[in-house]
Amino acid sequence: MSKNTLDNFSLNDDALLDIINTTYLSKDDIKWLKNKRWFKRFIKIYTKELKKRYENKPKIAKQINEIDEEIEILDFTKTIDISSVNDIVNASNKARKKVLAERIILSSIIISSVMLIIMLLVILINWYIENKLTNNLVTKVNKSVKIENVTTTTKVNETKEEKKEKETLYSKYGNMDMMNVDFNELLKINSDTKGWIKVNGTKINYPFVHTNDNDFYLEHSFDKSYNKKGWVFLDYRNDIDNLSNNSVLYAHGLLNNVMFGTLKNVVKESWYNNKSNRIIKISTLNNNQLWEVFSTYTIEPESYYITTKFNTNEEYRKFISKIKERSVYDYNVDVSVDDKILTLSSCYDKQKRVVLHAKLIEFQNK
Repeated sequence: MSKNTLDNFSLNDDALLDIINTTYLSKDDIKWLKNKRWFKRFIKIYTKELKKRYENKPKIAKQINEIDEEIEILDFTKTIDISSVNDIVNASNKARKKVLAERIILSSIIISSVMLIIMLLVILINWYIENKLTNNLVTKVNKSVKIENVTTTTKVNETKEEKKEKETLYSKYGNMDMMNVDFNELLKINSDTKGWIKVNGTKINYPFVHTNDNDFYLEHSFDKSYNKKGWVFLDYRNDIDNLSNNSVLYAHGLLNNVMFGTLKNVVKESWYNNKSNRIIKISTLNNNQLWEVFSTYTIEPESYYITTKFNTNEEYRKFISKIKERSVYDYNVDVSVDDKILTLSSCYDKQKRVVLHAKLIEFQNK
C-alpha cells in the first residue's frame, strides 16, 4: 500500500487497521466496524470484555481504561492487547444489538412525538374552527332576533307591614320589565327553538332548543351542524310552556365563556352581592317569564338535582330543602311546593358541575 493511500486514512481508519492487523476479522465485520458510531460502540464493549477477562488475574503492563467519546480512538487502541478473535466477535455482536436497539427506541420516540404533535395540531385546529363557527352563529342569531322589554301586568300585593318585615326581590323588582323575543327568524334557522334565556352578570343571553333526548345538542350547534361546543338546550323531559316541578337547561361550560362558560360566576361573591343578577329572564314562543335565584353551588356529577317531577309534595319539599341547603350563599328566598323551579347546569371543572336554581315569580302569556 502506497504512502499516499495511507495519508488518506482518518484516525478511526488507522485504529481499525491496527485492530485488523492483530486479529482475523471477517470481511463483514470489517465493513461493520468501518461505521464510526458502531466502531466506537464496539471499542467500549470490547474493553469491558477485556476488563472481565483480567479482573482476577495479574495486572498487565498497560492499564485498560474504558474509552470516553472524547478520547481519540487511535491512541486508545494502541493500549489494548487483542489476542482473541472470539472476544472481538462477541463484542461486535453486542455492539450491533445495542445500536440496533437504540435506533429502534429512537425511531419509536420520534414517530410517537410526530404523531402526538399531529394529533395536538388537529385538536387545536378543530378547537379554533368550532369556536369560530359558534361565534359566527351567535353573531348571526343576535342580528336576526328582535328583543324588546315589556312591562309586567301584575303587581305584588304586600302590605306595608309585610314589606317592612321582609323585603324580597319580588317586592323590589315585581314591576320590572320582562323580555319579549320575536322568534320568527330563529325558527327559520332551527325549528327546535323553544325560548330565550338571559342571566345578568354572565354572558348567558341565547336562544335555547328542545328535542327528544339530552345528547344531540351536546355536539350540535344551533343550526344543527356538528360542533362539540354544542348549544343551550332544555331537558327532554320538560315543556317550557307547561312547567314541570323542575325545568332544567344545560350547556357546555366553555373556556372562551360562550354558552354556559360564565355560569361559574354565580358562585362568586361579587355576583351574589349584585341583587339585580338574581332575576333571570326567559321568553318563549307563547309567554314571558321571570325567575328569582335562591340557590347556587358546585357539586360532583349526580342526577338528583336534575329531577324534573315528584310523586308527592313531601318528595318535592325534601328536594327543595336539599338544594337550598347546598347553596354557597343565603338568598333569603322562600320556596314552597307550590313553586316552579328552574335549574341551570354546566361544567365547573373536570370534576364538578356548577348549578343555579331559581323559582318562577312572573308568568305572562303573549
